[in-house]
Amino acid sequence: MQVCNTAETQQVWGQGFWDFFKFESGTSSGVRNDGQPLGAGCGTALLDGLVPDVMFGINLQSACAAHDNRYNMCGFEKSAADNLLHDDILVSCESQGGNGLLCAVIATSYGFGVSLGGGKAYSISQEKVCFEMN
Repeated sequence: MQVCNTAETQQVWGQGFWDFFKFESGTSSGVRNDGQPLGAGCGTALLDGLVPDVMFGINLQSACAAHDNRYNMCGFEKSAADNLLHDDILVSCESQGGNGLLCAVIATSYGFGVSLGGGKAYSISQEKVCFEMN
């Protein structure tokens, strides 16, 4: 029988090498694990379970929340919000120990995703927040 030390066991069961492959949407059974409403993480309420809050072990929730907040500021340009999401993910990823290539891939993926697919969410947010201001 082979005996493994704690570090080797953590690599096999997470908290090590396998965390690199971790993708978490932050939801289970249609409910967010953090108690927030659907859409509070990365992705809209409809897509919350499909868009990972954690990608390759990098937690993206704070960058996604900042992006959502920008969409919810009346008159904030969509393209500026989307570009800042890219930049926020780069900074957050590198601060969590991600290397330059990994961080660039994640940031570009999310930036591209919101540039192409975020139009409706942006329009709905702008209509709501700008209407409330008037």
